[in-house]
Amino acid sequence: MAKQRMIVTDDQLLIDMELLFNAIREAKGDWKKVEQDMQAYLNSVQSMVNTNNE
Repeated sequence: MAKQRMIVTDDQLLIDMELLFNAIREAKGDWKKVEQDMQAYLNSVQSMVNTNNE
């Protein structure tokens, strides 16, 4: 069975812990950068949805 890694809702990202901690490791522990990246990703998805709904 396939494992879901991320669920995107209107206002939040639900992320698998493994995915999150791997991102922090790749950023060499810079969790603030990962937080910014995840927020940017959510904003991008929200923009795509808003554009399609107009």
